[in-house]
Amino acid sequence: MISDVERAPMNRRSFVMAAGMAPLVFAGAPPSLAALEPNESKKTATAPASDGPLHDRYELTLKRVLSGDSPAYTEGFLLADVRPDPVRRFTEYSGDLSGRYIGALATAAAVYDVHFPGLDTLVEQTIPLQKSDGYFGNTFHYDRPTDDDLALLWGNGRLLVGLLEYNRLKHSPRVEDACRRLGDFLLRIGPLMLSNEIRNSFDAKHFASSYICWMQQTEGLANLYMVTGDERYRKLAADIAAVITRRPGDHVHGYLTSLRGVMDLYKATGDARFLEQCEAAWDDVHQSQDQLITGGVPEGWSPNKHRTEGCAEADWVRLSLSLWKSTGNQKYLALAERAIFNELAFNQFATGDFGHRLYSETGLPEEGAVRAWWCCTLHGLRCFPDIHTSAFRWQDGGLWFDLPVDSRIKTETFSAASESSLSRNGTIRIKVLATGKSPASIHVRKPEWAREVQIRFNGSVREFPLRDGFVDIERPWAAGDVMEVKYEMQLRAAPSGENRVAYTYGPWILGAPAAGNAEYFNELTVNNQLIPVTVRRLPTAKQPTGPFTVPIAATVVGYISAEFRDQPGTVVLRAVAEQSGQATTAWELRFLTRKQS
Repeated sequence: MISDVERAPMNRRSFVMAAGMAPLVFAGAPPSLAALEPNESKKTATAPASDGPLHDRYELTLKRVLSGDSPAYTEGFLLADVRPDPVRRFTEYSGDLSGRYIGALATAAAVYDVHFPGLDTLVEQTIPLQKSDGYFGNTFHYDRPTDDDLALLWGNGRLLVGLLEYNRLKHSPRVEDACRRLGDFLLRIGPLMLSNEIRNSFDAKHFASSYICWMQQTEGLANLYMVTGDERYRKLAADIAAVITRRPGDHVHGYLTSLRGVMDLYKATGDARFLEQCEAAWDDVHQSQDQLITGGVPEGWSPNKHRTEGCAEADWVRLSLSLWKSTGNQKYLALAERAIFNELAFNQFATGDFGHRLYSETGLPEEGAVRAWWCCTLHGLRCFPDIHTSAFRWQDGGLWFDLPVDSRIKTETFSAASESSLSRNGTIRIKVLATGKSPASIHVRKPEWAREVQIRFNGSVREFPLRDGFVDIERPWAAGDVMEVKYEMQLRAAPSGENRVAYTYGPWILGAPAAGNAEYFNELTVNNQLIPVTVRRLPTAKQPTGPFTVPIAATVVGYISAEFRDQPGTVVLRAVAEQSGQATTAWELRFLTRKQS
């Protein structure tokens, strides 16, 4: 039996809450355009040694982008926003879809060591469509910009970033020249766009065509400065950074993209004020009502928060990982991990798309799910390389394992790969692939959600010290050594406002899906009461199979129906991450619980 969960007051929308929930543990609870071609001319440096949950998710979205339909990303379809040709939605965002596609595949090619033959052709077809003034798409109105002009600026910003990511993969003087010309266009309109008149005219009511369309130019300008060393681009990026604000009701994706650009400016210059700006902005979001229980953020800042968006989730993960790498502060890594295992996973559709989900006071209904092929699918794809390259790091002569996912790292002196079976048995296997002459230590992070981390060699548990949140393993290493990292997890509950409770198992948030729990869902579902003393594991024979299931977390809990209190029932709580492996269904995440005497 557990004591009644401590109740925490809530004075904001009850579905959203700070991600750092203080847990109460259940004591004793059971535990089409471009064909994908491996690049045989290069030795794989970063692709996982074998598939795993994270890599499978990446492959699902990659397959959808390369060969999926409804719609198919054909050359004409992609280039419609830079020609322009209004054959689809959102071509007024000139360069948005095409830029995201180019950047996502270019970065995937670099990180996963693959080759996309059609990518070169697409870039070659894009460059000649650049206007004499340096921008792409429809005519820009210098005298009095409209919403369509702001949309054009948004798309051109995404295209500038995409072309720079392609240039990083394959240096091209022609592509670099196109980026300079686009950068010079931004310099030309800088004084106009930085004016108070423009800032005030395009307020949050304009949403996707608001001032965020200009603020997000920080990313392209900072990266253009890295390539060219041209101080004009750095100065304009800094001037834009100075006017970035989080306005109520405004577009989250645009704001977070702007901050990611400021982080790039920090990396390019080393100027601490840019890092401090991003840390303060991150804290502001994290401590606000716009931090969702799933670790993500909404599509619009309060009070315009009624659904999620895959682009914003990817930005929030990428910004948090960037801050973690720059500061070493584990709060950024913990939040990114929560969002990766929950919000980002939940947002991924079975098709591989990312998009939108509505949310209610207590969960996520089935209606309102949208595959946002025009932005989120490609931005979601772009997020995977950042996650993959954040699992390992080489620092201070040792290997650090920060995120419990499948990944690989290769340095001049040491290389290793991780293979995840976390969702089945709580284990990650780390295999040493190559070692240099000098000894190396391996440091494994102990996440807050793990009761303990066990290290096993050849089936035997070895004791190693825990320092500053990492298990430090000092021993001689040889190629072929395999270490098993076992994360001991348990079911936990935490206050979630309005006398409700949220449940987690390890890194996963648990919910009651309508699929498989038909009896639990009816008109008064939100008033059902869980009975914590009835918690038990779902029998192995009843565990579902299929992509992205998390059998280790499946939990059976008794409940009292709000409609017939004298006939208790049971409901199966599952990891919300499982949504991406099945048809869209409704989920309850915040529960009333029956008080125990």
